[in-house]
Amino acid sequence: MKTKIGVIAPHDSLQRIMYVAKEFKDISFVPYPYEQLEEVSTILKDHRGEVDQWFFSGVLNYTYAIEYELITAEEGAFPPLHGASFFGILLEAQLNLNQVFRQVSIDTITNEEFDKILSYYQLEDLTYYTHPFESGKSADELVEFHTELFDQGKAEVVITSIKDVYLRLKEKSIPVYRVTPSYLSIKMIIQFLEERAQSNLYRNSQVSVIGCRIEMDPENLEELYYSFKTKYQELDVRRQLFEIAEKTNGSVMQMGDGLFFIFTTRGELSTETEGDLFSLIDDIRLQSNLQLKVAIGFGETVLQAEQHVRLGFRHIKEYDKPILLIVDDDQSISARQQEEQINYSTTEIGPSWKEKMKDVNLNPGVVSKIVSYSNHYRRAQFSSQDLARWLKSTERNGRRILAEMEKVGIIEQAGESQSGERGRPRKVYQFTGN
Repeated sequence: MKTKIGVIAPHDSLQRIMYVAKEFKDISFVPYPYEQLEEVSTILKDHRGEVDQWFFSGVLNYTYAIEYELITAEEGAFPPLHGASFFGILLEAQLNLNQVFRQVSIDTITNEEFDKILSYYQLEDLTYYTHPFESGKSADELVEFHTELFDQGKAEVVITSIKDVYLRLKEKSIPVYRVTPSYLSIKMIIQFLEERAQSNLYRNSQVSVIGCRIEMDPENLEELYYSFKTKYQELDVRRQLFEIAEKTNGSVMQMGDGLFFIFTTRGELSTETEGDLFSLIDDIRLQSNLQLKVAIGFGETVLQAEQHVRLGFRHIKEYDKPILLIVDDDQSISARQQEEQINYSTTEIGPSWKEKMKDVNLNPGVVSKIVSYSNHYRRAQFSSQDLARWLKSTERNGRRILAEMEKVGIIEQAGESQSGERGRPRKVYQFTGN
């Protein structure tokens, strides 16, 4: 499955970015144009889970998304405005107006960055006035800043990176040019996002081992080992661990008396998993007054992940509140304490699909969940067996859901897969679009 990058930009910037994007044949780019900055919120709320990474056209829309917690810093990036971008637009201005400019008003570039650019090219004689980008600053303030400098004769030309500022200064007949990221800057960020997406994919496929160890009372150790009460409690723990393993598509192994391992992958763990483990710790304490110590280990191999679990056990000390100790593949250790449960919301389906589903016996929440799992596992194509695993249901029910979705045009058959067993090939489907 190709890496999918969502591009958020005004229409004019979007064209430049998509022009560079044509060079990357192994990456799928999804354009999301907008007119007003506030539209970025709607775009990310509706489509956040549909792409691997987000490409923002500039610091303004990127900062907006970060400040309103629409994404995390690990989910996107924007191309910086290097010296090549500034000098390219300054040269364009000079050629257009047939004039050498020595006094320039600019924004979104800090004084330190600009000093380095000028000193490197020995252009200290160029007089400049900068208004560094500050979160929360309105376009009105920038327009006022540039206008005042121009009216006072301190600036001969204005260079801005913000479209709204550019248009409003142009209305005032002030010589203004809009600086955009250079070709190399855009290409560099695309490569960076591709590498990050592949790194996340690799990271999610890492082996994860959840270790659960019941701490026995040393004074009554022999009695506890051979008591029926302890055996019943152990069975109850196994039942709850099987439920956790089912949710994480893992498997449970008992390594000894009171020691259990769940083998799964990193991408399967979620906030819900942590909540289940905290509930298990509380149940053991209430029922038997014993402590259940939980350590989660990640690694490139099963052996490494298991070693990290045992390393976690050695670092768990007596505690007043339930705690999960997590040992990463680099042996860094972090502790998680119980917090309020965070509800998981599936991807919202589009209005066109909602309209289609009026005529079929199908819950929109089920379709939304299938879309989420398809994006999470990077599965562009899926079968009834996949649905049975994702929805924790039977394969027969998976075939029924697929038939209903195909009936109204939400999905279409993409081919057949041979399972290697006797019987007919299994049909494979893909989404038609939202």
